[in-house]
Amino acid sequence: MSGSFPTSPGFRALDFKNVRPTLINHSLSGKRSVRQIGAQYFNFTISMPPMTYSDAMDIFAFLQKQKGGFETFTIQYPTNNRGAGKAETDILVNGAHAVSDNTIALDGFAASTTGVLKAGDLIKFAHSKVYMVTADCDSNASGQTTVSIEPNLVSTLADNSAVVVNKPSFTVYLTSEEILFSTDASGLYTIQFEVREVIT
Repeated sequence: MSGSFPTSPGFRALDFKNVRPTLINHSLSGKRSVRQIGAQYFNFTISMPPMTYSDAMDIFAFLQKQKGGFETFTIQYPTNNRGAGKAETDILVNGAHAVSDNTIALDGFAASTTGVLKAGDLIKFAHSKVYMVTADCDSNASGQTTVSIEPNLVSTLADNSAVVVNKPSFTVYLTSEEILFSTDASGLYTIQFEVREVIT
């Protein structure tokens, strides 16, 4: 692990991709055969805003420190979730959960709230993988809810382990050995790079 990507300046653009490796074959009769051949992961391309030389060199030096794709680092997702519970900081797993579970019981939300998590929200448990919420969920009178996630859990969850319900940090590596900065007559610099999620 080689640090956390700076949060300032913020990204100008984020091209976010959900990748689910799938093998599809068609027989001579036209029937389709399909199977998953790898784990789901996220990857994204980040474009920094026009920066001063000083700011650009700080970012470029951080990326240089990653030694191409050799090191891993964390980078915070920049966009707020839509759920009403996104400001909650004390959300916990409610009960133990096994690898491959795709519905997770949570508690700690404000009681009787509609849409504490919304479809498309990103959440993170006590391991490196980030998950996407696939259906809106409401909290009950005790502040509990059950969230549906994709992909299925890649690691077990212990009761009362912490959950991040807004702007989770991804563990990533650079997908290219080449990092480019460019400038123009304005004297400002731009940097773009692509990362892929690391699952440990």
